[in-house]
Amino acid sequence: MTGKESRAPSILLIAPVQKTGASDTNVVGGNKVMADEQVRELSARGFAVDVIDTSGGVTNLPRWKIRANRLARFLRVAGGVARKIWRADVVFLIIAPYSALSLASFLWAVCKVAHRPLALRITGGDMMVDYLGYGAFARWLADRTYMRSSLVYVETQYLHRNFDDRDNFKWFPNTRDVEAPARTARDKVEKLVFVARLEMDKGLAEALEACRRLPENCHLNVFGPGVSDTDFSLFEDHPRATYGGVLDPAEIPRVLSEHDLLLYPSYYRSEGYPGAILEAFQCGLPVVAARWGGIPELVEHEESGLLVEPRSAAEVETAIERLLNDPGLYRRLCQGARQRGDRFRSANWYDRVAAELRSTCRKQTPPARPAKRP
Repeated sequence: MTGKESRAPSILLIAPVQKTGASDTNVVGGNKVMADEQVRELSARGFAVDVIDTSGGVTNLPRWKIRANRLARFLRVAGGVARKIWRADVVFLIIAPYSALSLASFLWAVCKVAHRPLALRITGGDMMVDYLGYGAFARWLADRTYMRSSLVYVETQYLHRNFDDRDNFKWFPNTRDVEAPARTARDKVEKLVFVARLEMDKGLAEALEACRRLPENCHLNVFGPGVSDTDFSLFEDHPRATYGGVLDPAEIPRVLSEHDLLLYPSYYRSEGYPGAILEAFQCGLPVVAARWGGIPELVEHEESGLLVEPRSAAEVETAIERLLNDPGLYRRLCQGARQRGDRFRSANWYDRVAAELRSTCRKQTPPARPAKRP
């Protein structure tokens, strides 16, 4: 057995790191949760995982500070890669589509020089929009750099179908492995919940408007960090809604299990498979969600939730009232939600990814690492 085969394969993971706690300045978004899960799951499968943090820190800054932070982050990542790539068997980048052309192309070039395979996990559901929106040179650059990475994981089946002519593209959905508290069977919808960043295109206004005329025993609890366009005046004098602040990720399963229905009428540009929906499903909660992005692939209409048209508070209200008046439908959706959530538990997906990463490492044997100077 060679030295390489006798040690744990090493992954240099480049991804946003989840800090302890959550607040308006430490936004625990889906990519951070995904990265934390990936470290845990790949470590459990025998990989040595070293992480370079790409998180952006404080939010809601002036535009010039955002640009300065992005430049500083790029330089920090580049320096970390230069130091650590020689100890890695594979480099793995988790990235949103809008950042792929710059950072992923750069990493692809570095990995070619270092003879290391590069795996990408491109998050969200709008990669095709960004790719088709490239100019001629940008498209040429993408096709000849990061699109040719050893493995490119996309979140939705739609994206996988659109790139099915590329053998290196694989479907790797967002996953969760929530251990939900015990929840008694219910046939009434009384406690509704909205969990997301409070961006207006997450459907916050529509969710709040839909709940104004619900029966007195119904109430909507809203959780999530505020952002630059959050309109907190929507909560003023609202008869059926309360803002509960920012949840720590560890609190989410308990909070979800205390509710009956998740509202997620999002029309956010890059919506793929929202983690909030996956977590709700695994806690046995059905969802009222918009037909938008990757959501219709995840939420089976009238099986694990109800789908409505985007930007329509009236349809959200009608869907809630339907569940209020049809306990049998609600019970069926609760059962379907839990079954659907189990489909996206982590284990089976990471078993496959771990095998693909090991195979990729075997195919590309890197040159000897530079000797350390005395």
